[in-house]
Amino acid sequence: MIRALVDRLLTSPRTPELLASTVAINVLALGSSLYSIHLLNRYVTIGLAPTLITLTLGVLLAIGFEVLLRKQRQNVLTSLIQEADTDASNRVFSAFSTTRYEPLLQIPLAERREALGAPATMQQLTSITNLAAILDLPYALMFALGAMLLYWPLGLFGVLACGLALLLGFLSEREQRGAAEDYAKANSRAQQLGQFLLTAGEAVRCLPLIGPLSRRWGEAQDGSLGSRRTSMNLQALLQQSIQNVGQLLSVVVYAVGAMAVVRGDFTTGGLIGANILVSRAFAVCSRAAYLADPLLRAGRADAALRKVEVTEAASTAGVTPARFEGHLSVSDVSFSYPQQPVPLFESLNIDLPPHQVLVLTGPNGSGKSTLIKLMLGLLSPGRGLIRADGIELRQISQGWWRSQIGYAPQDAVFFDGTLRENLLLDRDIADETVLELIREIGLESFLASDPAGLDRPIASHETGLATGLRRRFVLLRAVLGDARVVFLDDPTEGLDQAGQAAVAKLLNRLLTEKRTLVIASNEGFILRAADVVVDMSKKPVPSVVRPNRTPPEAGVTP
Repeated sequence: MIRALVDRLLTSPRTPELLASTVAINVLALGSSLYSIHLLNRYVTIGLAPTLITLTLGVLLAIGFEVLLRKQRQNVLTSLIQEADTDASNRVFSAFSTTRYEPLLQIPLAERREALGAPATMQQLTSITNLAAILDLPYALMFALGAMLLYWPLGLFGVLACGLALLLGFLSEREQRGAAEDYAKANSRAQQLGQFLLTAGEAVRCLPLIGPLSRRWGEAQDGSLGSRRTSMNLQALLQQSIQNVGQLLSVVVYAVGAMAVVRGDFTTGGLIGANILVSRAFAVCSRAAYLADPLLRAGRADAALRKVEVTEAASTAGVTPARFEGHLSVSDVSFSYPQQPVPLFESLNIDLPPHQVLVLTGPNGSGKSTLIKLMLGLLSPGRGLIRADGIELRQISQGWWRSQIGYAPQDAVFFDGTLRENLLLDRDIADETVLELIREIGLESFLASDPAGLDRPIASHETGLATGLRRRFVLLRAVLGDARVVFLDDPTEGLDQAGQAAVAKLLNRLLTEKRTLVIASNEGFILRAADVVVDMSKKPVPSVVRPNRTPPEAGVTP
């Protein structure tokens, strides 16, 4: 983590400006020591007012220039921090949006959460104060050497104290590793329970959940707060230890320096100046030692993010067919989840010509949604091939494949934004087309009830939007655009009779538009429209039949 930070500092076009200001700041910091030495050795001895005025004006100018240079360095560091924040944010979004779905799920949830929070965690390390401490660290040696030039034992004490402070920081970082790991795991559990409390208020108040939920909450909070408390205690111990070392250093410097002054080997002004130099060196090293905790957390977050980044990325350089008819085939496919000894299904063969309807039927847990995810390319079969127009899915550019499919998942998902943004996504679709489909699916009265219309805000965990409405909007989103293949996972779940009628009307439209449909459903009116039916309840090899479907001209009715 530090290496990447140093690389960023060294490769920035503003690096020369940053390094020059840092050198000047630390050189000017010598002014107070020189002022003390000359003030006590010259003015106190001679008593000339011009000497006092000259020395005072000189140190005031040095302090003024140091303030201006620190402000300039702060501006440069602010610019670099903004770049680092943007880079970390882009890394997170790219990692979670482009890596393949299946291997991403293999990463423990706690690590995924830690990677997702990496920008904020890294920002704690890359604050202006911390970056300044890193930049100033080499100059601690300069201050210690300055004290050696005045009286070498005092400079040596400063070097030893600086080394001890850095060692204490290193040891504290090692001790905090276990606490940080425990905190990440416990905090992930606490966040999950917190999310449940936020989104499941009705269930919490209407079901006898308080007892078990309270126990889980207590365990998660005890683990999270306990490990955090351990980390804070270690930080407090580090701070107290460094303060004790600083106090001891001051005592030793004054005691040894005073004896040298009495012997005539040193001057009072030199003693005061040497103490200032040693104190500055120790202060710089102390600030660096306090970086142990933010460095540890940023390192863990960066490691978690890198683990997501090295996950196999979705193919962007695959085959991009000039034309897509919508022909899908599943050849000798078997699939089982990790740590599942028995395959969910095996030896499955399906041939779905363009413009036809495939319906997957079977009880909950039989593999309907899993097969849809396999045909979408989200999951990979343990054996066999899945092809689109004769090309294996893994060889197709995922960006192109996304533009050819529509998908309504079983869980109606939205992101925080407007209704228009959630429906259009990154597609260029006229409002008239959207409104036509909204009327067709029976949502015009809902849209008219809000003056904002399509600009109505909608949240990812919208609780004010009925389940049936959410389901219909997700179906509408799936069929918008020119997708040649539309995947619908249990499209009638949570719908009343009017909602089912709207789905039937939508399916008729898709059949008329000659789209290829893959639907997971047990509804009779959907099964009657099927060209191919796969019964996922048959194990281990699902049955595949071609029934006498309802003629398209007759329409689909619930």
